[in-house]
Amino acid sequence: MSEEYAYDMWVVVAFNIGLFLFFFISFMPPVPHFVLAFQLQQDAVSFYKMLPQRLEKFGLNVAPDKTRLMRFSRFHPGRQRSFVFLGFEFYWSQDRNRKPRLRRRTSRKKQHDSMKVLYDWIKRNRSKPINEFMKTLKRKLQGFSNYYGLPDNSGSLIVMYGHVIRSMYKWLNRRSQRRSYNWKGLKDMLNWFGIKPMKVWSRKHVIVDWY
Repeated sequence: MSEEYAYDMWVVVAFNIGLFLFFFISFMPPVPHFVLAFQLQQDAVSFYKMLPQRLEKFGLNVAPDKTRLMRFSRFHPGRQRSFVFLGFEFYWSQDRNRKPRLRRRTSRKKQHDSMKVLYDWIKRNRSKPINEFMKTLKRKLQGFSNYYGLPDNSGSLIVMYGHVIRSMYKWLNRRSQRRSYNWKGLKDMLNWFGIKPMKVWSRKHVIVDWY
């Protein structure tokens, strides 16, 4: 019996009796990940204690270092109480009308790792034909934007785009002994290949959201 099935059987029962406020589940390999929110502390504690016992019946277990119980409430906004799930940091904040709102941004670790990966890629591939280089870079930025370009996360996209431009300016100008590009020339080339600053998706274009 799979962990997905064992967990799903129990979640359906718990959900039907109204224990959850919301939940996120991912069955991405190698192992499933999930976040559950409860209105009552006693329900959360009961679920937390019973989860290992439930999974043991199917020969499964939880990862103690990745399993925790925490208070996460709209009455305590701020990033001091946040959690990371699938590369996003979730936290409570307030909107323009000072109403509670669940927000998210790219987690610090994922942002740092992604920036390093792109920096290293630009450094290694700077000597490739510029047409090939730019087309591949555009696909990489599009992939980052497609995943992380969700509402509330514009700051992450701005930081990433600026990092990529500065890395390109540094390493493309080291292709030869002469400086190949000034800032204007680099921006003109970006426009030519259609590489524009990344933007978050409009809410009306987000088919599945996590709010």
